[in-house]
Amino acid sequence: MTGEQEPEFRRWIRTVLSRLGWDAERQLEHVRSLRVDVDELALEFDDALHLAQAKTHDGLLSQEALEALLPVDAKLSRMTEHGPELWTEEAVTTALAWQELRTVARRALSDFDR
Repeated sequence: MTGEQEPEFRRWIRTVLSRLGWDAERQLEHVRSLRVDVDELALEFDDALHLAQAKTHDGLLSQEALEALLPVDAKLSRMTEHGPELWTEEAVTTALAWQELRTVARRALSDFDR
């Protein structure tokens, strides 16, 4: 489901997932343009996940679409547990965890779109 028929909340969730899948340079450009720290990418995803949970509860989003987001949530949780060193601009460009997050986010976006 894409285009004009897609509900706004689904488009926003897709946008959030897309941002997590962007290359490091584009992610940094985005957070710099907003004048926020890189953890804003994770905070935005957390908001999207909560919205997805509510929409699933309301019957407006499938359980499968919600489940597509869970690997991203798990990866971000592990990154947060690792500590603040992963939440720097340098880490976004060099840390393996960020590369893995991008892969997980791209897969989640593909699964979300099914």
